[in-house]
This record gives sequence, C-alpha cells and structure tokens, in this order.
Amino acid sequence: MRRHKFMSLALVSFAISCSVPERPAAPAPRPIAARGPRNPADDIVGLLSSYMTGLAPFELRRTARAILVESARNHVDARLVLAVMHTESGFYNFSRSPVGALGLMQIMPATGEMLAREAGLDWSGPDDLFIPDLNVRLGTRYLALLHARYGTWQKALAAYNWGPAALDRRLADGNQVPELYVHTVYSRLATVSRSAKN
Repeated sequence: MRRHKFMSLALVSFAISCSVPERPAAPAPRPIAARGPRNPADDIVGLLSSYMTGLAPFELRRTARAILVESARNHVDARLVLAVMHTESGFYNFSRSPVGALGLMQIMPATGEMLAREAGLDWSGPDDLFIPDLNVRLGTRYLALLHARYGTWQKALAAYNWGPAALDRRLADGNQVPELYVHTVYSRLATVSRSAKN
C-alpha cells in the first residue's frame, strides 16, 4: 500500500514544531527488548493505554507496531520515539499546536508532505498526519535525518523542536544548543523506560 524509499537530507531544512534539547553526556537509549513471553508491542500498547490517546484498541496496536518497525528501520530507539511523542502531544493523536503542528509527533503539514513525497508515501493533505502509523513513520524518519545531519541526539532533538534553520542560525551566532526541550525528552525517556520494565 505504501512504499518506502530513502529520503534526501535536504528534508531536514523543513521545520517540525517540536524542539528537543538533549543532554550532552546522556548515554544512547537502549532498545525495548522482549522479556520472557512478552512482546515489545505489548509494552507500548500498555503505556499508550494509560493515556487519553483518542485511538481505538486496534489503532493502539497498529501504532505500537509502527513505532517498533520504524525505529528499527531508521536506527532510532523506540523509547526515544515514545519520549518525543510524549513531549510533543502527550500521546494524544488529534493534538494540534498553536503553530499548526499535528498528530502524535507534532509534524508541520509542509514538513509532512515533503517527508511523505520523498518516502514515496500517499499524501492527500494535512489531515493525513492524524493517521497514527503514518505520523510515526514520518516523525521517526525525520528524527533519523536530523541525527544524520547533526551527529548528536542533543542537536537532532533541538532541531526537531526549533527547526534546523533556526538551530543553525543560533549555532552560527555562537549560542549553545538549547537544552530545555532536550532535558524534557530525556526525563520522559526515563519514565518510558521504567514503564516498559513493569
């Protein structure tokens, strides 16, 4: 139904409304691993089910699978994806920011359209960002592109929040990477990690 292909790094010039400041000395997040008979998707469904997501049970499971598949495909830890999602939308699928970012990972429509086009995915307009598995696919890919561009999660998360152009201007002016969003994401990463262990 939807085909995936690698996207050019030119996409990172498009902004997403989320700014993710990252802790410079923080270790890389560990992947969610199955424990005994449990499936990692069950952990994610359990976590999402404890929030008002606006998603039906079958959509929760599909979203959990999308998080696992897209995090593996893009080499982004699933827990980091969940932490960004928690920071951006509080896991509410129909979240809208004041600047127009939409969905679980709060993607700006112009960014979503470009990401979808480069990935060879169907795009019929901004409301597509309320399709949870598509939102996860685009947001996770965008995180991966930003990490490839900046080389650290701290900068990648800050660019996700500020937008790459704004972050580049800030760095060119000799300012440090903004930290508030990064610290928030890493705090939520710890919460997600604890939830996955229960």
